[in-house]
Amino acid sequence: MNETIFFVEDDVAIQALLKEVFELHGYNAEGFLNGADFFKRLKTACPDLIIMDLMLPGMSGSEIIKKLKSDDNYSHIPIIILSALGDEQTVVNNIDRGAIDFVIKPFRVNEFISRVRSALRNSAPKREEPQILTVGEITLDRSKVVCTVNGQQVPMTPKEFKLLYLLMKQKGKVVHRTELLRLIWGFHVEVETRTVDMHIKSLREKLSKVTDKQYISTVRSIGYILSCEE
Repeated sequence: MNETIFFVEDDVAIQALLKEVFELHGYNAEGFLNGADFFKRLKTACPDLIIMDLMLPGMSGSEIIKKLKSDDNYSHIPIIILSALGDEQTVVNNIDRGAIDFVIKPFRVNEFISRVRSALRNSAPKREEPQILTVGEITLDRSKVVCTVNGQQVPMTPKEFKLLYLLMKQKGKVVHRTELLRLIWGFHVEVETRTVDMHIKSLREKLSKVTDKQYISTVRSIGYILSCEE
């Protein structure tokens, strides 16, 4: 069953674009021009993700988020803000209210969809994660926090270990910098992206000492992908 996305956006052109993009990527999508229409629909259907503009007629996006997060029926639904307001204080305030990500208009479609996928993936029911994970020559043992390549132990910091684990767990899929920052460093918005880049560089250097294969690739402006070369 495809996930359902509700989006509140008063610009009809952007609303049409969002609906087209979401449906093109296989999601069920419904758009609303204001908070009143959104809450009316919410009484009969519960989405898997909400995309929220901030500057709306009547009730603002920030007010809608506050209302959603104070209601146990809806507080679990992840919210991504899509707004032209991108100053630091606005971002921080709305993340504090409960939004999980903040995308500034104008936005790049591919990056935006990557964030949508990340939000839906992270909000899905959690399965018990394996203690040992193997991709190609690399094996990670989470219980011992040990990485080996062809049986040879590779020393790494706890954050490097967790970074490699997250990439291996989603082998073949692009993992956005924002997701890595949130899961490893606790950042909720895309700041200090060099932090991820530096750790990826260190991981590549350590792996290159024990294997000729290039496991980690950069997806420009989005994030990283781990794949196993045959």
